[in-house]
Amino acid sequence: MTTKFESSINCMVDVFHKYSKGGHPHAMNKEAFRRLVQTECPELLTNPKDPKTVETLLKELDSNKDDLMGFEEYIVMITRLMVDAHEASHE
Repeated sequence: MTTKFESSINCMVDVFHKYSKGGHPHAMNKEAFRRLVQTECPELLTNPKDPKTVETLLKELDSNKDDLMGFEEYIVMITRLMVDAHEASHE
């Protein structure tokens, strides 16, 4: 039986693959990243429907400056969101 932790990891991988389909199998383009943010993070980010929010976030996370969200960059985003959620849980 899969643990809750293992299921969470598998879920994050599945979500990445859901949005990275298309032009590049190991990364999301800007439009796919926008859909991910608007669909999967509507309560976690301030103004997720604002194009500037998505642009700013992608620019901050795009460590190799290729205008794509690679898996490692996606993991950095998840880590940031988890840290924020953890801090909020103590308020």
